[in-house]
Amino acid sequence: MSSGDVHQCSGGQDCHAKNHICQIIIQKDLGRIKELVKDAQFYCKNCGRAAHSQENLCNPSKI
Repeated sequence: MSSGDVHQCSGGQDCHAKNHICQIIIQKDLGRIKELVKDAQFYCKNCGRAAHSQENLCNPSKI
C-alpha cells in the first residue's frame, strides 16, 4: 500500500475494517493484538496505537 492509497477512518466504534487494531480491541482478541503489535513499524495518527503493518491501522504513519 503506497502512501497515496492510505484510507483514513475515524477509528474506534466508527471503524468498519475488521483488520484494524481498533476493531480487534473491541472484540477483545488479545492474542491477535499481541501478534500485530510485535516489532511495530507504524503508528496510527488517530489513536496512537502501533502495529507491525500499516494495514492494521486507520491512519498509519511510519515510526
